[in-house]
Amino acid sequence: MLNTIISVVMQGILFLIIPVVWYVLFNKKKEGFWRWVGVFKVKGEKWIRPSIITFITGIVIMVLPLILFEKIGLVTKEMFYMEGISDRGLNVELIVIILLRAVIQTAFLEEVLFRGFIGKRVSSKFGFITGNIVQSIIFGIPHGLPFILVYKNYIVGITLIIGAAAVGALQFWLNEKKADGSIIPSFTIHSIMNILSFMCKSLGVSL
Repeated sequence: MLNTIISVVMQGILFLIIPVVWYVLFNKKKEGFWRWVGVFKVKGEKWIRPSIITFITGIVIMVLPLILFEKIGLVTKEMFYMEGISDRGLNVELIVIILLRAVIQTAFLEEVLFRGFIGKRVSSKFGFITGNIVQSIIFGIPHGLPFILVYKNYIVGITLIIGAAAVGALQFWLNEKKADGSIIPSFTIHSIMNILSFMCKSLGVSL
């Protein structure tokens, strides 16, 4: 538990330091930091249906290729092993660890950095399409690069990069076009996907 808390804090500092420094140096509107990166309540309900569609699409894009790759032997469960979570079953302590890692360490911090900071800043300078492409590519690369560098598995690595980038692009579109710039919809989707993934790992479910 302590190691997880330390990891969450360290990653929080790493992911937030650049946005915070940028905000202090260049934010001229004097709006609060969290609203500046999109952390605010969404008005209305026009974002709910697109969020459900985006969530289902994201599951299909990210999960189906992995199931196929496992069937043909390109990936194994060991490649997705997570120390402290995989094959441990579920108990109160592990549920807290999963929530910290799935919701705060990955979903929240990644949404703030990629959709809330990078996407918004690039979009404000070069337009929505450019901002979306840039943030989605930067978001996608870490999801597949380990398979290329560690396992030399280029097919899986490139597929995961493209898949994660596509999901990231959908989430940025959802935030900016359907939720008035709030990152709450993509954060919610990201959190649920992560929780499901981490719980599967803890229960020993394949991938």
